[in-house]
Amino acid sequence: MTFTRIEADENIIQVRMENVEKNSLPVADIFQTFAKYDVNIDMISSVNYEDSLRMDFTCDDSSSKALNEAIGEVTEKHPRIHIFTKRNVGKLIVEGEEMRDRPGVAAEVFAILGKHMIPFSQVTTSEISISFVLHKKYIEKALTVIKEEMK
Repeated sequence: MTFTRIEADENIIQVRMENVEKNSLPVADIFQTFAKYDVNIDMISSVNYEDSLRMDFTCDDSSSKALNEAIGEVTEKHPRIHIFTKRNVGKLIVEGEEMRDRPGVAAEVFAILGKHMIPFSQVTTSEISISFVLHKKYIEKALTVIKEEMK
């Protein structure tokens, strides 16, 4: 498998919002608030529970002050939501055009991470990429083993 990009960004913040109302209007309002504070959001993922959502996203750690201000406004407007941040994480990106037509690439990457006991706390995918949020202490190891084992 040939990847066009395997790299990491260690300058991110992961945000987890729990107990988000299952309705597009409050979700839109929440993300409009982050946009108002110029927080550039990446890696959005969600988990659908019976009566609520959990939404996770990442942003650049240079947005830390703006993020904190936006979180304050979001929790004021939506008091049911609990928001948590992780600042000791990084993002690992594995990308390649070949992924579009090759089944099982994600399974291979998951197996490599598992074999080397590298946990992740969030994953998002597109047709040509997989992005993981990992604790910073695992970033270099993950880069090395994926590059070695996905040749």
